[in-house]
Amino acid sequence: MKIAYIVPRFYPFKGGGEQNIFALASRMASNGHDVTIITTNIRFKKNEPLASYEMYKGMKVIRHWALDDQLYAGFYPSLLPYLLFNKFNIIHTSGIGFFWREICLIIKKIISPHTIFITTPHGPFMALGDKSGIRGFIKKYYTLVLKRLLPWLYNLIIEVNSKQNIWMTKEYNIPKNKILLIPNGIDKSYIETSIVEHSIKERIILTYMNRLEYYKGVQDVLKALFVMKSKRMEIPFFYIMGRPWGYSDTIYKMVSDLNLKDDIKFILYPSDEERDNIFYYKSQVNILPSKWEGTGITLIEAMAKGNVIITTTGNEASDILITENVNGFVYNFEDVDALVKILHNLLTNQDLIKLIRKNNIKKANKFTWENIFPLYEKSLIKLINNII
Repeated sequence: MKIAYIVPRFYPFKGGGEQNIFALASRMASNGHDVTIITTNIRFKKNEPLASYEMYKGMKVIRHWALDDQLYAGFYPSLLPYLLFNKFNIIHTSGIGFFWREICLIIKKIISPHTIFITTPHGPFMALGDKSGIRGFIKKYYTLVLKRLLPWLYNLIIEVNSKQNIWMTKEYNIPKNKILLIPNGIDKSYIETSIVEHSIKERIILTYMNRLEYYKGVQDVLKALFVMKSKRMEIPFFYIMGRPWGYSDTIYKMVSDLNLKDDIKFILYPSDEERDNIFYYKSQVNILPSKWEGTGITLIEAMAKGNVIITTTGNEASDILITENVNGFVYNFEDVDALVKILHNLLTNQDLIKLIRKNNIKKANKFTWENIFPLYEKSLIKLINNII
């Protein structure tokens, strides 16, 4: 098969959507399919230019010039002629609501009616539910457009957890027979065989690995640590790892204002080695305190390295990933008191931490690409055969 993946960011970017497409596309390439990644030239770390063309792990990576680094409003004009002058059996996109890209796809579908179109939305358009101001206006009216567009444009829509078909059918009128569950995963080789033992005298390490923006919820963890410290409770040492974003300055200021400088370490743009070493050798608890998540691959990665995991009810995969007191904990976004109770319970019960850490290394085996990928490839082959 000749397949193109269209994603606003690609490797070396390592967000959930980027990792999802990377895992699927690289495996398709290793199985002998002709794979092209169509992305933008937005710089990683803002200072490292990326090649406009390169071969990477058997994939052709094409990076088009982008006017800005916006996602929904992103504009990379050469996408349209590239699609029109190149033939693909399948075009698989990541995310929905990217206005310019969807214009290009509409034109491509009209010109090439036998091309198969697939998308992995990950979440609804403007998933955080903006309801006021210009963002609320855009969400309301462009959702109406997507409601008509998506069922016509796409032959297959992939949900990454079993709850997503609810909003897919309700908000966008997508027929259930067009929805396929392909969960996020990790490489089996990433899973450890045992946990690193820690002395009860060692300070518990809590980790966060994601962008520094408001909806990701790091501010709630800082507030919880402040409350615990004010009440003279034991608190974990907190590693904040990830990319600076629009909320970074606020986070830095909070750390200073809440007198947490001695309890927190920032590791910006961590390398894979830094992340893995901290997850495995240091961290015992990992948190993803987001307002919304489709899965949160970092939680699965942390499980694989032997961490207790904590997330919010806003994580659509929380019920798949977590059984309370067995392999983690769930609380409501912004409920700082509930988070304080969870952390205090863990820090005063190291036997529970140890038990859950062992449980999670076992459970991580359920979320491997080795188990997940064959269904994806078979589904694409079936679509091709049906078209032929």
